[in-house]
Amino acid sequence: MPKVKVGDINMYYEIHGKGEPLVFIDGCNMCHKVLYRHVPVYAKEFKVISYDNRGTGKSDKPDIPYSLELMAKDLAGLMDVIGINKAHLMGYSMGGRIAEEMAMNYPDKVISLVLVCPVTWSVELHNQPILPKEEELRAWFARPAEIKAQDFVEGVLSAEFLGKNPKLKEKLVEIIAGGYGPPHAQYWHFYASRTCDNYARLLQIKAPTIIISGGADKTVTPDNIRLLKERLPGTELLMMENMPHFLFVEGFDEFNRIMMDFLRRHRTKKA
Repeated sequence: MPKVKVGDINMYYEIHGKGEPLVFIDGCNMCHKVLYRHVPVYAKEFKVISYDNRGTGKSDKPDIPYSLELMAKDLAGLMDVIGINKAHLMGYSMGGRIAEEMAMNYPDKVISLVLVCPVTWSVELHNQPILPKEEELRAWFARPAEIKAQDFVEGVLSAEFLGKNPKLKEKLVEIIAGGYGPPHAQYWHFYASRTCDNYARLLQIKAPTIIISGGADKTVTPDNIRLLKERLPGTELLMMENMPHFLFVEGFDEFNRIMMDFLRRHRTKKA
């Protein structure tokens, strides 16, 4: 699949299937391959666009400050270049917040939103420092990719699930390690996530939206998800009990059933 020039970077993308467009938006420092098992499920009914955000995978990785608004601008530009006028958006973790930025800044490009475990916070509400020291973070991100990926996978999936699925764990570690950008890009991803305070603007979102979250998510707690739901009162909320942050992996079948039902209900043209 090709790369295309979008603004100041070259972006990698793939298209699978036919039907209404559905864009997968990945989380912090994740590449498009993380959702490799989901693409064929949705490509049966939708035109699935998966891509690498700036700083990850095969897209460019400039050493400049990133923001979630900038990543949304990248996606809007990618859609323009490849001829996608509007699409359903599914974003997990930080990707959910990029999807929020798309819905607020480019509402005409959004059919519906599936927000999977997206953190919601503001400095005003939480009164917390935005970032640790830059030099400490850059040193942290300079650790070997496989070690970071191993730690990450063990933090977003339950030990029981990983114990029963050693080959899937190995595959995910390989994908995540291979998708990391250089330390500066990893730092700028973290910077973008931790400096995005869009809480006050969330009321601008008008697209049909569902939030899918995990009751056992230690990264984005249920209380944090309820904060988002309160800000988006017309939004559907589905809490998958006992599911961790990567609930779309651990609860693969149930998650896909929920998401597919939502997408089918919000097609612009009914099948």
